Amino acid sequence: MIKQLILSLTLIVLLLTGCTTSAQDDRQPFPPDVVTEIQAEMDDLTAGELPPGMVVWIDAPAYRFAGASGSANLTDDTPMPPEGAFRIGSITKMFTAVVIMQLAEDGVLTLDDPLALWLPQVATQLPYGDQITLRHLLTHTSGLFNVVEHEAYYADLFAEMVVDEEAGTVTLPCVQRDPHDTLARYVYGKDAQFEPGAQWRYSNTNYTLLGMVIEAAAEMPLAEAYRTRIYEPLGMASTFLDCYEEPVIDVVHGYTGSGDAMTDVTELHESVGWSAGGLVSTASDLITFARGLFGGALFDDPESLVAMTTPAPGSSYGLGVMLQGEYMGHAGYIAGFRSVLNYAPELDTVVVMVYNHDGADPEQGLADMMNPVLPLLVAAE
Repeated sequence: MIKQLILSLTLIVLLLTGCTTSAQDDRQPFPPDVVTEIQAEMDDLTAGELPPGMVVWIDAPAYRFAGASGSANLTDDTPMPPEGAFRIGSITKMFTAVVIMQLAEDGVLTLDDPLALWLPQVATQLPYGDQITLRHLLTHTSGLFNVVEHEAYYADLFAEMVVDEEAGTVTLPCVQRDPHDTLARYVYGKDAQFEPGAQWRYSNTNYTLLGMVIEAAAEMPLAEAYRTRIYEPLGMASTFLDCYEEPVIDVVHGYTGSGDAMTDVTELHESVGWSAGGLVSTASDLITFARGLFGGALFDDPESLVAMTTPAPGSSYGLGVMLQGEYMGHAGYIAGFRSVLNYAPELDTVVVMVYNHDGADPEQGLADMMNPVLPLLVAAE
């Protein structure tokens, strides 16, 4: 893509000259009293049982904040670093949608392509498989059964886990799972929830299929498509697809349960998430991704971003993007971790909040965290 080439060359020039953008030069930390208030909110959240630790980054035109609270490892009480890496769950769907949109811009596919064009053998085993389009998958309007709602899904995970009660850990080794097997085990044979386009219902199956379409259309592994089309053009160095490529950064410890029953699930690799929820990233990289996406740098055609941020009829979901009031972005949940990435267009502000406990509530935490910040952001407009 032309845009990717320009981005790559620009990054090289910036590295060689040591220059930074004027927006970066102009930004400053929030006033000390606001920083103290944000930190106090974070410390209140991590002082109890949930969560052990968290990271918050706020990136606005005039201000920035990068903070952390609590513990990255309860065993040795390692302080949570602002640059800590987390499993980001369904925020992965934004990346998957971006690659599909880029392939559409390249003329490789269209959003109205039937699934059967790219995955004919799969489509024949799905209800309405001949009617489902890529747009239906992107918007969660396909009506397909959600893979994680199958009665055997968690039973299979529990059967494969290794539980060490004395150490308080649960392990599930990395396995590169064939998505065809995932569909055969948890989706094939399940009735449609509705006809394609008739309703909206969130289903991870949609994004598993989109990952398969990416591999077929781009003729490369999904992890390579993410890397060459998103990470490298934007300069993201701490993001990777868990279990499907070599890790580029260590993940902070993730937990489930509460109190004395807190269990370390850091080594529980729910790799079946793949294109629907398998990425590991940092708040810093997610800020970079959000700026690249919502700033239009990942696309050649501005209409691609417009399409992604236009809700499907009867929903608050675009193409891989949740649209909630003044925010657009996505939330993520996976064993041991919770996350949220939000962009406020009117304030041109990105907020990333990540927790290393799957019982945390990132949406509520985000609201509390932004209260002391919003007046300054509004005044700076």
